[in-house]
Amino acid sequence: MSSALPEAVFHIYPTDCDMLGHLNHATMLGFLERARWALLEHHMTAHEMVRQPVFPVVRHVDIGYLAQTLPGEDLVIRSGIVRVGNTSYTVRQEARKAGTAELVAEASLVIVAIDRSGVPVAVPGEWKAMMPAWEPPA
Repeated sequence: MSSALPEAVFHIYPTDCDMLGHLNHATMLGFLERARWALLEHHMTAHEMVRQPVFPVVRHVDIGYLAQTLPGEDLVIRSGIVRVGNTSYTVRQEARKAGTAELVAEASLVIVAIDRSGVPVAVPGEWKAMMPAWEPPA
């Protein structure tokens, strides 16, 4: 696994928030997914990904919210792999307020490798090589 842990920064706009003015849960899931693409985008484009014989699909998401996020704030999301099994791998993600150490949300996702017919297959070796291992923040 690679050692550089990518960070993705997202600015929170009022349209990203629920009726109480907090970052909407669905928006946070979208930010987390976009941050996971940062794990791959330096290795392949989305167009190249859809031409692959194996695809990553989310099997399970566990997310905890620890602080509110409001319009005008920026989030920094870090992503990394904590475990690689035979047909699946686990990604850890943390969202923190930019410029602080305040943890806003933490997530763990199990992602399964499937072939074009939807059958789980071994996680490709090249995926293991391009995915950064999780490192706790400094």
